[in-house]
Amino acid sequence: MSILTHYHWDMDREPEGRSVLRDNKGRERTMNTKKTIVAALALAGLATSALAGGPYELGDGNSTATFDTASGQINWTVDGVSQLFGQEFYFRRAGDTREYRLDSTNMSLDGVFATDTNPFTDTRDDTFGQLYSDGQGLQIETRFSLLGGTAGSGMSDLAEQIILRNNSNATMTISFFQFVDFDLGGDAFDDFGQIVGGNTAQQSDDDGFFISETVVTPLPALFQMGSSADLNNLFNDGAISNLDGTASFSGDVAWAFQWNITMAAGQSFLISKDKLVVPTPGTMALLGAAGFMASRRRRS
Repeated sequence: MSILTHYHWDMDREPEGRSVLRDNKGRERTMNTKKTIVAALALAGLATSALAGGPYELGDGNSTATFDTASGQINWTVDGVSQLFGQEFYFRRAGDTREYRLDSTNMSLDGVFATDTNPFTDTRDDTFGQLYSDGQGLQIETRFSLLGGTAGSGMSDLAEQIILRNNSNATMTISFFQFVDFDLGGDAFDDFGQIVGGNTAQQSDDDGFFISETVVTPLPALFQMGSSADLNNLFNDGAISNLDGTASFSGDVAWAFQWNITMAAGQSFLISKDKLVVPTPGTMALLGAAGFMASRRRRS
């Protein structure tokens, strides 16, 4: 039985006191320079380590994944090879004139949890969640669950759920975006990506790695496969943007999905998806992936 350990805190944020870092693709990454977190265990006597201000690292089998409440997912390493440059979520409410990244600068961070769901085989935390709100009735919760493969297999799985809730007294309209930038094999410019069936992103590279993400439910309204720089600019150009349906791209590949959501007062909206990293598909790799996914179903 899995136990979710929740932590709640008051965060003393200073929007003006932020340092700007530039990553290896020339983009700006931001970090809050002051975070004061007071953690309280929801269950007295539960043996677990208190979460600090982050980043937060999950580990399972041959894999680790790292998350930052000020920017998003910032790493996914499989068998010592970094596969992910970054994953971010963006939102645009009715009346907004641009997209906003889901982070602790643009929304209030109300809580996080991290827990281990398979303590008999790996004692590291493998599940992580965050809860954000905007003070106007919109609440967004994200949950990630990492399942690593055996050492040397090159395989890893990350299940994700995003729950949007309308806690206001009026109907709410929102566009929600996922932006993903994988650098398979640790390098950026030798990848090919495509969108299949409107809900599955596939990406491969010359180093022998393959990533597939399937949106289990619901089907995105729009998608776009393109260059990392172009998609990053799309979400950060200060204007209203929508995805254009481009289905394939070669080079420094990234992709995005878009959901256009209308929620009545008190309603919620669930997005469920799954990412799988495997060696470049072949008969044995596909057979192994099928067994790997079956093990996730048995464990969940």
